[in-house]
Amino acid sequence: MIGTGLRGKIAVVTGSSRGIGFAIAEGLAAGGAKVVVSSRDAASCAAAAERLGGVPIACDMADDAQVEALFGKVAELGGADVFVSCAGLGGGRLAAKTDRAELQTMLDVHYLGAMTGARAAAAQMRGKGGGAMLFVTSIWGLGGATGTLAYGAAKAALAHSVKVLALEWARDGIRVNGLAPGYVETDMTSELPDAARDKMLSRIPLRRAARPEEMAGPATFLCSDAASYVTGHVLVADGGERAR
Repeated sequence: MIGTGLRGKIAVVTGSSRGIGFAIAEGLAAGGAKVVVSSRDAASCAAAAERLGGVPIACDMADDAQVEALFGKVAELGGADVFVSCAGLGGGRLAAKTDRAELQTMLDVHYLGAMTGARAAAAQMRGKGGGAMLFVTSIWGLGGATGTLAYGAAKAALAHSVKVLALEWARDGIRVNGLAPGYVETDMTSELPDAARDKMLSRIPLRRAARPEEMAGPATFLCSDAASYVTGHVLVADGGERAR
């Protein structure tokens, strides 16, 4: 059953004050996990944690010192059993207009902070006999699309790291997987122009965008004991877009 084995476990979910991150945190909490809600904005972080009965710890994932402080506080709670990296930001331009600063910002938030968090979480999981990690990547990290150079590169780095960390940390009892959503209705995607939105929807066999809560089921499964023999896998949840 999805959620099996989550009761009493400590789950750290970054980027969980809204959108996909909140939906995943809600799914883990429903499975019995004690959820640490983390996002850059302290007020929204606290509000989301109150809704979930979780613990709010504000953190900017682009700042390694803050990430380390986050896991220092998690250690005081008993240490992480589950780590879900979902912090991110949207945006994108054509490659010719994408400068080094934009590339660096995307890598800092989506990828480098996630790796700092993964190393800190893994250290705590080893002391508990293992755990589960989930990196929320994107179908744009699995294939190219116009205007996604910076965003897609950061997400592709996450997808690659799923494979590497799964291999390196398997002996420690740590499972590492990824979730690659397609088009999901969130505050981030609501800023898309109508023409871009229509084009994206036209490529999806199910002919609709996903709701954030539709990412919670796959994520909760991968983080739970129901997926105890699944590691190194990136699960695509895109309404059939990549089936073409």
